[in-house]
Amino acid sequence: MSDNEGTTKKSGYRLEYASSARSKCKGPKPCTGNPIAKGELRVGSVVDFRGNTSYSWRHWGCTTTKIITGMKSQFDSADELDGFDDLKDEDKERLRKAWEEGKVADEDIPETARKAPGEEAEEDEEKPKKRAPAKAKKDAAGEDGEKPKRKRAPAKAKKAEDDGDEHAEDKPKKAPTRKPRAKVKYL
Repeated sequence: MSDNEGTTKKSGYRLEYASSARSKCKGPKPCTGNPIAKGELRVGSVVDFRGNTSYSWRHWGCTTTKIITGMKSQFDSADELDGFDDLKDEDKERLRKAWEEGKVADEDIPETARKAPGEEAEEDEEKPKKRAPAKAKKDAAGEDGEKPKRKRAPAKAKKAEDDGDEHAEDKPKKAPTRKPRAKVKYL
């Protein structure tokens, strides 16, 4: 979609109903990549990719407080947002309410964006475990602080084991002998 296509207001955000079910949500993690159903209210953030202007869509319920704060910094009221005039009255009220509160109402958040109660507790427990690996102590690694290098494992000599020849490793390996080709006579 270009800058001038179908809009009179130019801003970094757009509100509309999904025209098809092809767009994917770019919202928070549990919902990222889920399709936005046709006719569902969605919020677009302008993205400039290699000179082409497009929108990064997300469900209305996946709109974060950071995005609403960004909208508030550009506009005085929710009525000034691009696409606001085309919305249904009930959706306009939801938008105004979120504008005042600074966040989307809990009932507007889609099921795909909701975390299961057990997942939230697991994430909190996992976060402290994500640390950078501890550095090796000088005692274990030696005086310079470097780890001792591992030595290579000796090459396996199959023939030496089969023949019982102790010096097979010292002898150079020979290429296998080939059958001579049949001679072809040309007339």
